[in-house]
Amino acid sequence: MAKGIPFPEANMVLGPPTPEDGVAGTVYSLHVHRYRDLDNRPHVLSKWEFTPEEIEEINRTGCAWFGSWGETHPPIWISGKDPFVQRSKDDENAI
Repeated sequence: MAKGIPFPEANMVLGPPTPEDGVAGTVYSLHVHRYRDLDNRPHVLSKWEFTPEEIEEINRTGCAWFGSWGETHPPIWISGKDPFVQRSKDDENAI
């Protein structure tokens, strides 16, 4: 399963909900970058690393899966592009 990994822009670490989860290894800490956009809406970014087998499957199918605990699906986006790298206007128009 893909694993959340540290990245230089992370400004917070989200820990397991309980110490028991952390000790059991069922939930690990997740490095995130929290910020507010120009409209003062909150955002959270995290970075994920896939296993070689997952990369092979993504290359084969062109798809990745997202799962979430709870009763609804939060608004999300997934990208292979680094959101901290500035892009030219031509690149932005291609998205």
